[in-house]
Parts: sequence; C-alpha cells; structure tokens
Amino acid sequence: MAGTDTHPRPGRPRDPRTDELILAATRELIAEQGYNRVSIDAVARRAGVTRPTVYRRWPSKAHLVHEAVYPARETTFGPHPHEDFATGVLRFAEAALESFRRPETAAAVPGLLAEYRDQPELKEMLVARMDPVRARFRLFVEDAVARGQARPDLDADLLFESLSGALMFGVLGSDLADKPGFAASVARLITHGAARP
Repeated sequence: MAGTDTHPRPGRPRDPRTDELILAATRELIAEQGYNRVSIDAVARRAGVTRPTVYRRWPSKAHLVHEAVYPARETTFGPHPHEDFATGVLRFAEAALESFRRPETAAAVPGLLAEYRDQPELKEMLVARMDPVRARFRLFVEDAVARGQARPDLDADLLFESLSGALMFGVLGSDLADKPGFAASVARLITHGAARP
C-alpha cells in the first residue's frame, strides 16, 4: 500500500501529505536524472522536508524508489473475469505497457533490478505488491479455460510473466515499445502462438 512504512518508528503520527510530497519528488527526480544520480538529500530538498523525515519513512533509497514507481493503485488493473480471452489479454498488455513506459518507471527499473539482486526483501516487496494483479489474472485465465477459450493446460503465471517480460524488455531493452500497436502485437503473439494451426 502506498505510504506503508516497512520499518515503523515511534513518534508523532505520519502525515500522509508529507508521504505524497516525498513520493512525488522521487518520481520527478527519477524521471529527470535516472536512478543512480538521485539521492535522499536531493529528494528531501525537492519535497521541502529534511533528510531524517525521509529516513523515518523509508530505510533506503531503493525502498523509497520502489514505492514511488510501483504505486498501490496499480494492484487494481487487470482483465475482468468472464471477459473474452483475447480482449482481456490485450487489455492487460496495454495497461502493463502504459505502466512500464512512465518516465519514472522506465528510468528506475534498471537500478531497482540490481538492488533486488542484493536486497532480497525488496524483490519480495515487489512480488507481494503484484500478488493481487496475479490473482485476478489467474481467475481470468481459469474462467477462459472453463469457457473453452484457452487451453486446459495453460499456466496462468507463465502467461503473466511472458506478457510482462516481453513488454518490459520492449521498453527497456529496445525501441519496440515506440512502434504503434506494440502491446497488441505481443498480446496477439502470446495469445495465438507462432505455429501454423
């Protein structure tokens, strides 16, 4: 949840307005300067708060950036149960691509991936934050299987990761995401496959 303090500290109750000022400043700076060049000091100056104010809420830059670029509201996107299979996959792909293409996300992800390797708890936070999206996606796939629109042996988690990985690499590793219809092309390829019927 946005604004959740993973390391609560005693003292006065936190002001959610201060949290949002800090998160907004983080998003702005990440988009402007990239992950490596952003510091807690710079975030504090941009937000108009002190360095200790930031550290009372987030124990490290990685934790702060993680929460800034993966807001809790994103746990609500995903296909709807009973939606046509191809339509739902496309809608998921378009929403995921929109998320990956946000300037702050595209700038932060490479740095965060390196942090995840050294700080397993950060990776666990991301996985936990995406659990509601994964759960909705599994229900959608199960319903599509039950209605005969998807193969009975379809692995919902593998489909989720295949879509997400292809879209993320299209943004971070190439210029494919800049081409019109990229999300639709990925969704169509993964939904229908590459083999000739």
